[in-house]
Amino acid sequence: MQKRHDTIIDSQLKILQSEDAFCYSTDTLLLLDFINANYIFPHVFKMAELGSGTGGLCIVAAKQNPNARVTGIEIQPQLNSLARESAQLNSLENIEFKDADLREIKKYFYPESFNLVAANPPYFRLGTGRVNSNSKKAQAKHEIKCTLSDVFAAASHLIKKTGAFFLIHHYSRIFDVFSLAAQHKFKLICFQPVYIDKSADGENASHCLFAFCKSYKKEPAVLAPKYIIEKGSAEK
Repeated sequence: MQKRHDTIIDSQLKILQSEDAFCYSTDTLLLLDFINANYIFPHVFKMAELGSGTGGLCIVAAKQNPNARVTGIEIQPQLNSLARESAQLNSLENIEFKDADLREIKKYFYPESFNLVAANPPYFRLGTGRVNSNSKKAQAKHEIKCTLSDVFAAASHLIKKTGAFFLIHHYSRIFDVFSLAAQHKFKLICFQPVYIDKSADGENASHCLFAFCKSYKKEPAVLAPKYIIEKGSAEK
């Protein structure tokens, strides 16, 4: 596997990635910003990411929160290997990457083990869109190794009653997200639509950001739209 050295957030924070696998993207940065803007971090807490890939989000979270214990949960051992190297490269000791299938999450973790769970899962059902010929990249885009329902079930098992579940997903799946949240007794804290181009009036959002909690009792907030770029166009 050909490795390359990239940076994430700032030039001091390094991450190893591979052209053979799905690399961190704008979606990772959107989810990070959303968490930082809408979560009140305890002094000491435990965080997990479902489908952590090469570990970008976990690496940043561990660096920004030295009193946290951050766990990446990823089914592809090759990606976890890169993520572990990145953690060593950045001298992070408050992070681990678990080789685990989130569909069998109960085999690996006790219930209510984490204060915060984050996920940037595959967006598309099998049978829709073009499936990448690279199996590693295909798993990141299409529901091959897990479905959205699997992600909610895993988050429901892991999260403390007062904890928060943060999710980014494609706008076309918004009704699936809300339906599954209700099935697993998650209450919406806040919701933010994401648009690629601020100048593209009348177009649907490209993504949505969600924050859920099982014990939340206030009215949910619909946040102002997030724009990736002010004008022009971009590809996901």
